[in-house]
Amino acid sequence: MQLDPLPSECVVDQTLVIRVRDLAAGEALVARLYSAGGLGGAVIASEATFVADSEGVVDIARQAPVSGSYQGVDAMGLFWSRAPVTQTEALAFDDVNKDPFTATLSVSGEGGGSLSHSIRRTFTGAGVASRDVRENGLVGKMFQPPHPGPHPAVLVVGGSGGGLAWSQEMAGLLASHGYVALALAYFAAEGLSPTLDRIPLEYFGTALEWLAAQPCVAANRMAVAGASRGGELALLLGATFPSIRAVVAYVPSGIVWPAYPASGHGAWTMGGEEIPFAETLSHEEWDRALADGSAREDSFDWYLMPLRDDELVAKASIPVERINGPVLMITGIDDRLWPSTNLTEFAVQRFKKMNFPHRVVHLCYPGAGHSIAWPNGPTTMLKSKHPVSGEEMDMGGTPEDTARARQDSWPRMLEFLCNALADGQVASHGER
Repeated sequence: MQLDPLPSECVVDQTLVIRVRDLAAGEALVARLYSAGGLGGAVIASEATFVADSEGVVDIARQAPVSGSYQGVDAMGLFWSRAPVTQTEALAFDDVNKDPFTATLSVSGEGGGSLSHSIRRTFTGAGVASRDVRENGLVGKMFQPPHPGPHPAVLVVGGSGGGLAWSQEMAGLLASHGYVALALAYFAAEGLSPTLDRIPLEYFGTALEWLAAQPCVAANRMAVAGASRGGELALLLGATFPSIRAVVAYVPSGIVWPAYPASGHGAWTMGGEEIPFAETLSHEEWDRALADGSAREDSFDWYLMPLRDDELVAKASIPVERINGPVLMITGIDDRLWPSTNLTEFAVQRFKKMNFPHRVVHLCYPGAGHSIAWPNGPTTMLKSKHPVSGEEMDMGGTPEDTARARQDSWPRMLEFLCNALADGQVASHGER
């Protein structure tokens, strides 16, 4: 039994070719992938059983497992289907690497042979340089491709979890694809507000000016990318700063929402004034709406009912028609954190109403939840506690559909950015 060569290190969005040769025709092969990374340092693992073809080969990119943690043909199914195992089950993985970025692949044939290989998966490709940014009041981390610039650039902002957790991973990957990327914290980091509360948009204007001044950056080819409340922010920044030439918004909202956790204030300010925002139903209003039948149990009516007020929508809508370039929005229809598909549609309709001259794409995925981003990461851990508020979160969607949404949207996002920030790109009318 032989395992085709695999890298010892690769970028997380790279698709791997896992192929085992020299099995007996029809021989069963059990493949397992495991790593550290569960809550409390637990092991996360996946397993699938395959049957060798007539040539004695199992090619995971071409064959579906006959049983296991995922179904269907999927080259990276073992990666996204990893899930926490029990303490008892974890005893079988006594050689697990303590580095959560290192996964071990183990294959065992029914004839008794076994092989294993460890792969460290990173968010930065070979030659990508990074440095902390603590200038002009900014808190961030900049990633730069290995090749000489100037490069197109992306300002990357995370959501209501704050800090740099999501944004620096996204920025590292974008730099691996040729962009200078500045991951920018805007709260819950040193010297910044502890919560998402009255964040001045001027702070992001400073970041854009700083980014444009870097010698490695093509200042006329800058975009912004964000997720969740950061997706709302990405649309808002695009509508505020003309230097932004493209917007990528994951699970966003076309409506502005208040501070989180709730403080009675807005999330964003401009010129010292709070930007108008919508509010969800209060607990009392929600209880009354359930009692009189105007709201549906287990729904997002507590978000959507207030948005039946046209005056409120007009006040709290992001003026997306001011964005100076194309826009890509990506949502999961089964998002359980907030109704991102519905909230994104407010932006889509506004683009249409205002005859927005640039390309608009809304990718909405049935069965997918809130955690859509780069591919190949585990999508099985759907529930957790919010890092700032401590509230219980349900990301929604199924692991498989969320994984498929990541696999489909990621190359489309990269193509979108490439086209949007290309030299001499020509605006085209919206598409859906």
